[in-house]
Amino acid sequence: MPFPPRNPAEDLEPDDTCAFLYPGTGSAGAPDLPALARMGPAAARAAADVLDAVQEGLPRTGWPSLRTVLLDDPGAYRAAARVPGVAQLAGYAASVAADRALRAAGVQPAHAVGQSFGEIAALVGAGAFTIADGARMAVALVGVLARRGRGGGLGLLETGEDGARACIRGAAEPQVVVACLNAPGVTVVAGPDTALERVLDTAHGRGVRAVRLAVPYLSHHPAMAGADDEWYAMIRRYPRRPLEHPVHSPVRGRAYHDGDDLHRALADCIVKPVRLPQTLRAVRDAGATVFTEAGAGDALCQCARLTLPGVRTLAPLRGRPPAPPPTGPAARPAARPAAKPAAAPETESAPESPAKSAPHPAPHPAPKPAPKPVPKPVPKPVPNPSAEPGAGPAANSGADPGANPGGSGARPRA
Repeated sequence: MPFPPRNPAEDLEPDDTCAFLYPGTGSAGAPDLPALARMGPAAARAAADVLDAVQEGLPRTGWPSLRTVLLDDPGAYRAAARVPGVAQLAGYAASVAADRALRAAGVQPAHAVGQSFGEIAALVGAGAFTIADGARMAVALVGVLARRGRGGGLGLLETGEDGARACIRGAAEPQVVVACLNAPGVTVVAGPDTALERVLDTAHGRGVRAVRLAVPYLSHHPAMAGADDEWYAMIRRYPRRPLEHPVHSPVRGRAYHDGDDLHRALADCIVKPVRLPQTLRAVRDAGATVFTEAGAGDALCQCARLTLPGVRTLAPLRGRPPAPPPTGPAARPAARPAAKPAAAPETESAPESPAKSAPHPAPHPAPKPAPKPVPKPVPKPVPNPSAEPGAGPAANSGADPGANPGGSGARPRA
């Protein structure tokens, strides 16, 4: 449901310091970019200009007009997203568009955090790369991951890192590794398909909620060694510029500086794990008072609230169009009850904190009580993380058409 027009700057205090959070791919489904246009004429122009710049970086054939499917006719997005790579590039475009629209509306970042695939948008937002070159990097990354990471995937467990490792040991599947720690009680694991399924089954047997994310390849896994070098060789030709503000990396565990090889840092995300909580704490300690989602959904804001209880968050693109009925393999009935919404990676999302955080766009109106007799409720499936790199923490695990180029969809477990 779209939110009414609102300038997010109205939710800030004069002395607030904002940190922009750039989610991984597939973490929130279809981006509601028309919401940016409703923030005002300047924000609308900024979003449209970003989509034109992203289009410049895409191949000339085989790709839809992102301005059309994300802004002018968003109803066409879901069909377009069935083309491999479109969902990932739409996530990148949404992050950069949200960044520019927020600035046009008067919300300025003092810090940035990119989650996996979201590090590309975070560095573009900080001025290190052009918008078009960021799109070219993203297109190349999707191709490398789809080719080199085939036969593996990611799963989200609603438990801490120690609990996730215990499930891996219990399944006797050492090929599965911790890929992303999204929040103190939300962990993403990665591994070959069969081994990953056994770990998720073990988690279920131990009473841990688990879900297979709709990311059809390995990421943040040592078996991807070589894929990182391949992508690095492809992107190192794109020129970089000085950073305009600090960009904190959950992979490096620190803020980048101008002496860093940022192309190599991005490539490291393919192999190395993401540890978001320590990065969010470091950004808070550096002076951030409001964490703002620069992208679709509010997955990283959820992670911030779980990691930093009481922290204030702002998510201008929380609204998402309703999902259509699933098709293909994902439409088959789940073997087990669906898991409740949880934070995923891009690949990656987190359960909603019970504490309310402000500033925040007005929440959806509460549903009216169902008339009696009340039918037995059915748990909602977890919707991706942006891993990928990029299935990031989000209330959507990536079952959105196109989030999974292979069309497998997320398979929830209770």
